[in-house]
Order: sequence, then structure tokens, then C-alpha cells
Amino acid sequence: MYAQNEHRLLWKLGTLPPGLITFYNLTYPLEKSWHVLGLGYKSAVEDSEIATAAVIHYNGNMKPWLDIGMSKFKPLWSKFVKYDHPYIQQCNISD
Repeated sequence: MYAQNEHRLLWKLGTLPPGLITFYNLTYPLEKSWHVLGLGYKSAVEDSEIATAAVIHYNGNMKPWLDIGMSKFKPLWSKFVKYDHPYIQQCNISD
């Protein structure tokens, strides 16, 4: 299902549209260097962008905890995972 925003651009429905409605006119754009997107679908993200980012975002289908995750970006996530924790051991994640 798709909807249109105020600029008549189409976007797929999910969690973002309700957030856009809830916080309409209450948010401000961040500089691109603060929030690096694409680590779950775009392999061309430069290491320098990641190194200077305040937040990295694994948006896309290839999340690092999945078998299909991009191996280039998995270490950025896996270094924070406590694989010996009982709850993590019950999850189907790959390291």
C-alpha cells in the first residue's frame, strides 16, 4: 500500500508515515553527516562517512544480524553484541 506526502511523492506505508503525522512540523532535518543511512542495502557507503557519523542506520533488508546482511558492515554491529547472553543465544542471529 502506498500514500502521498504533501509534495505528492509516493512512499510505502510502514512505521515512518505515522511518525511523520505524529511529529508534523515538530522535527528538523539533521546534517547528512550526522545520520548515515543505507547500511542494510547500499554497499557503497564510505568508511569515512561512517567514522564521522553520530548515528549509523541499518535500514534496508540486509540487516547485520541476518544471514543476508552485508559482511562489510556486520563488524560495526557485532562488536556490541554479547553472544554469550542467554537471550541472544535464543535468537536466530549470525555473527
